Amino acid sequence: MTNTLHRKGTNEELKGDFVLFALPKGPIPDLINKLIKFTNICLKHKPVNMGKVVNRSLRRIDPRKMEEEMKKSLGLTATFNDINKLAAIIAELKEADLGISINVSGLFKEVQNGCKKAGMSRHSVEHSLGIFGKKEKLPPLPILQMNTLCGHGLVSFNLIKKIVDEVKLGRMTPEDGAHHMAKPCECGAFNPSRAKELIESMLMMG
Repeated sequence: MTNTLHRKGTNEELKGDFVLFALPKGPIPDLINKLIKFTNICLKHKPVNMGKVVNRSLRRIDPRKMEEEMKKSLGLTATFNDINKLAAIIAELKEADLGISINVSGLFKEVQNGCKKAGMSRHSVEHSLGIFGKKEKLPPLPILQMNTLCGHGLVSFNLIKKIVDEVKLGRMTPEDGAHHMAKPCECGAFNPSRAKELIESMLMMG
């Protein structure tokens, strides 16, 4: 189960939101070189965000400086906003046959279509069952949609409100605000492209 399955939005809104993970399991020969190859394949297909490994832990990057951030770094996650890019990278990873389990998070039908375009079928599926408990204590849906772009919840409700206010006051553009919110996300699953759209829709709501 991956915490990236809890993203909120309509099917239409989530069509451009995919997170890809490399998941090494057990002793894998030549693992470092295989992860270097995985990283380079991801970068080739222009993800909107990535997470890099530093001292065996995932660390945040600045998505707008991705090429520089990922130099001499290993990536384990990559976030994409386009189904064709997803299909292309799945096809290339299949061809590379790295011997590493690959997990793709996104809408079921979209991911399935991406796999079909890449000439393969999915291995298994996991679903989020949603939120249980005192849901009345949750923030408004637009805030929750933004917060769940980081599966670990590191993009706080108050930070989201603050950034949206800054954009409303003209101190930031929606794009700047989206990339500022991406900074706390250690694993690189935060999608700044979708965050920009969410900020713009929140501005229209007033």
